[in-house]
Amino acid sequence: MENGDTSKKPKRIALIFMVIALAADAVLTGINVYLTLQFNQSLANLGFHNNISNSTSIIITKADDTNLGKPTTYFGQDGVIEQTIHYGTLNAVVQVVTPHYGALTIRLKNFNVTESEYLSPEKRNETEISYADEKESYVYILAPRLNQINAQLYLKAQVYVNPEKLPPKDEPVQFSLGHLSLQAESFDFETQTKVTGEFSAEIFIVLEMPE
Repeated sequence: MENGDTSKKPKRIALIFMVIALAADAVLTGINVYLTLQFNQSLANLGFHNNISNSTSIIITKADDTNLGKPTTYFGQDGVIEQTIHYGTLNAVVQVVTPHYGALTIRLKNFNVTESEYLSPEKRNETEISYADEKESYVYILAPRLNQINAQLYLKAQVYVNPEKLPPKDEPVQFSLGHLSLQAESFDFETQTKVTGEFSAEIFIVLEMPE
């Protein structure tokens, strides 16, 4: 009798492991189905109804208007302020649907400066917006799925002010400096193709006399 019971133990253990394996497989299958449904629902909410495996990359872009705040540096001569430097962060959201691994590049395209009494009439068009860290672009890696990039773009504004219109001390003035256009480019590593999207933001600054 003991030998019979002993011979049945390996079979019972194998059966237990088989049941556990089947249960684990069912759980993983359920999780995979759930994630797939969630992903497809996200695509549907964004208006993407095509099969991602058969599509090229799709980009949706959006940026918030931003205020670069008060000057960090003043330049001038003979006690007259002629130029100010401002720093701040532009927040942008870029959603990319891609069937393969790739890269997203965000570049500054152009800046249309506003007409303002606070800007130098002669040098207004020399107002410049650039990446503060001297980058030419920000780059992010993309996976084969819906990617949402919450980009924080660190900007620098070089502003030529109108010395005759600077606000009194302790009375800062906020105004729109202009309209910044940006470009987001998705590059597919497998197909070597590019898809671009453009977006923009209004840039504000605060003028204040130094202490």
